[in-house]
Amino acid sequence: MFIGISIYIDSRKVDYDYMISNRRLYVSFKINDNSKKLTIHYDDNIYDDIKVETGNYDFKHGYLEMDLEKNKINFFEFSLCANYKYYVKLVYEYVNGNHKKEDLIKRLQALYDLNKEDDVLDRIKVLEEMKLDDKFLYYEVDKLTEDILMNDYYDKLCEKMDDYDFLNIITDSITSSKPYSIDQEKLNDLVLVAKAHEYASENIWRLAMTYDEMGYDYSKIEEYFVSCKDVYYLGEYISGVYQKNLDYIIDLVIKTNDKEYIKKVLDNDFIKRDLSEEQKQKLNNIL
Repeated sequence: MFIGISIYIDSRKVDYDYMISNRRLYVSFKINDNSKKLTIHYDDNIYDDIKVETGNYDFKHGYLEMDLEKNKINFFEFSLCANYKYYVKLVYEYVNGNHKKEDLIKRLQALYDLNKEDDVLDRIKVLEEMKLDDKFLYYEVDKLTEDILMNDYYDKLCEKMDDYDFLNIITDSITSSKPYSIDQEKLNDLVLVAKAHEYASENIWRLAMTYDEMGYDYSKIEEYFVSCKDVYYLGEYISGVYQKNLDYIIDLVIKTNDKEYIKKVLDNDFIKRDLSEEQKQKLNNIL
């Protein structure tokens, strides 16, 4: 039901019960006696203030793993609050085709219950503006998407996010058909933030895939992929991104003066199939 919450017992995904009280979401589920392992993950970018209601267990960075053979429990409940980024992610996933309209209605209504005293949501009246009635279900997808994106509430919340929050939502998918509109400075800032991320190469690659062929200068991205000398991700970038500047990339690779690295670049199938004979020769001349 709620985005960004996954619960597994052993290898089986668990359906959970929920209720909303005092603007908190309470999630609960039963556990069979013969179960061995409980795993819970929640997106700590869109949820805050998590509390375990049954027992003394701690989540770390949105994650909890429990040995059920040592911790004999048959019921688990936790609660948390959805912040404004929940709405941004919900809309972003919907306009990029990741939710059915019926599910969007349920999730927006639940979000309204979680935030109904929030003066921002009350002022925008997002549910009223989008006319969540029977006719809503028969909107053309493009018309509904247009109505959501034309609502200035979405834009205001996007502007409110810092670069780290922004990056986390964008890179949750490999690519998006309707990404946020950003300028070149914002793209460069996102690359800078992504470089400090635990999964830097993956996030920068997803960023490049998302904004491909939209007129941005990708030189900062290409400089990163060459400088980190990760041939796998350089190959993924070259093979997957249309607006790559191969001449610039080859010049950067040559400037490393690292013969072992240059040889790996030449040996990578994803890279060499995109290179011209002239570009391959330029690299071979260094060896």
